[in-house]
Amino acid sequence: MKSNKQRRAEIKAHRLERAARAVALQQRQADARLLRAEGMVAADTALLAAHNNTYGPLPSFYVDKAFTCRDCGAQEVWTAKQQKWWYEVALGSIHSTAVRCRACRLGTSRTRTTTND
Repeated sequence: MKSNKQRRAEIKAHRLERAARAVALQQRQADARLLRAEGMVAADTALLAAHNNTYGPLPSFYVDKAFTCRDCGAQEVWTAKQQKWWYEVALGSIHSTAVRCRACRLGTSRTRTTTND
């Protein structure tokens, strides 16, 4: 049987451990907010669940991605906001990425309409 002094020491140690865990959790949350601050957009996992994904976990947030245009070779950035629209609104394939800059995409669609006339 433990004495009251031993029991109080256990309670104090438990409280200190719980306080340390709370501080660590707050620090992790603050670090996550800093990471997401610039060039990141949170993903809506409920909308992404409709994707048939067998290659790994679905993203929990989108990050700006640099790419080179397939047609003209220009360096472009596929923003996190554009990715969110593509995957969640337009329901594009979760495995697809941007390959053409805006100018080439607009130019390609114009040539298609003129050749179909």
